[in-house]
Amino acid sequence: MAAMSVAENAPATVERTPRSAQQQLAMGSFAGALYVLIGAWLVLAGIPLFWDEVLRVQDNVNEFLSATLLLMVCTVAALAVAWGGYQLIRNQHTVGLRAGIFFAAVMIFVSLWIAEAIGNVAGAQDDSTVGMVISGIIALVLLAGTVFLFLQPAWGQLLETVDEQGWFHGGAFKGNQGTRVRRGTVIGVLTLGICGIITLVMHRSFGAPARDGSNDWIWLIPGTAGAYGLPIVFKVHLILPALMFIALLYFAWRLVNVPVFADFLIATEAEMNKVSWTTRRRLIQDTIVVLVTVLLLTMFLFVVDIMWIWILGDPLGIHVGVLQIDPRKQQQQQQEKNQW
Repeated sequence: MAAMSVAENAPATVERTPRSAQQQLAMGSFAGALYVLIGAWLVLAGIPLFWDEVLRVQDNVNEFLSATLLLMVCTVAALAVAWGGYQLIRNQHTVGLRAGIFFAAVMIFVSLWIAEAIGNVAGAQDDSTVGMVISGIIALVLLAGTVFLFLQPAWGQLLETVDEQGWFHGGAFKGNQGTRVRRGTVIGVLTLGICGIITLVMHRSFGAPARDGSNDWIWLIPGTAGAYGLPIVFKVHLILPALMFIALLYFAWRLVNVPVFADFLIATEAEMNKVSWTTRRRLIQDTIVVLVTVLLLTMFLFVVDIMWIWILGDPLGIHVGVLQIDPRKQQQQQQEKNQW
């Protein structure tokens, strides 16, 4: 009886329902996205803001030395953030997590950006909290939609597909095959991308620095009449082209290692190796033959054309009468029309 009473009084153990794989993917994606966004903000805005407003290094040294030291500090911080993120994710084996982190970070950033822009437009004529309220509502709606999307099985399957293609992994796919075609593809992609970045810089698409050298991207907090803002990127005309170049390098390298495209490039090089290339002497001979043939055909067609114009123009009075247009009169009439 005593044993039964003890058993009855013992607290019941409730087994936790294991989270579904979709929920785990969503939670991991948002956690990783927050790490990426916070780390990116620290490198691109937080450290420069602390450097200029708190440490005020530029007041003690010249501007060039201050900018150089800041660049070194931001580079070290970026490497530290990247190393920390790699250590956190390398032991995670959830398929689609890396793609989920990328898309979640982009969606969260775009949602906040849209909310900030609409909130400032809505509260432009009113210094009250109207803009802040509207901005908050829009941000909540967009973020809730993002969470809902990540809980859908179809979206999880899409993330798994993107992740399996290797877009967010550092390993090469059959790296010892199709090397020449791959290198040519990388060079072509880099050439196009660099030309595009140079064009954007030349057209000042990233803005131009002010007299004090500032060209910062700042989100104005709605409801504050522009008095307060959150810096997003410092020195936009310098930072964004550099970030685009780094992203271009990764994209060019990753593109030739996507399994489907990599297999196509490997097969292309295999087919090219089967081609029987001609010798230099034979190439020169064939080129000369082609050029001479084209020249002879051009001369033949020119002579035939002139002959038919002479015959059909009835210069001998045989009344063929097919060509009734006088080229000189036609040219004179065209000149008169152009004058009018």
